[in-house]
Amino acid sequence: MTRSGRAWTASGVLCVALFAFAFIAAPSSCEWGLDAYFWSGVASLVLLFAAPFVFRVEYSLLGRAGFAVGLLVLGAAVWFAGLFIANVRIMCRLF
Repeated sequence: MTRSGRAWTASGVLCVALFAFAFIAAPSSCEWGLDAYFWSGVASLVLLFAAPFVFRVEYSLLGRAGFAVGLLVLGAAVWFAGLFIANVRIMCRLF
């Protein structure tokens, strides 16, 4: 497998895990779920941005940066999709 293939595979596994965690955290979103999902999303975005540099993808530095930004956008889309599809409650009580 090529280096970029490894980066895609690791990023895909991370996105699937983040999306699945949304369904685990959603029933307890008012107790611990929202905080845990938020911080796991932040950690996932950091890891997705670092993936092309860690796996040393065959592109130039500018190409790696573009690949990293693309993975960052993909991760943010998965993060928000999990938030809304799993029906994670954002506001538990108004007062």
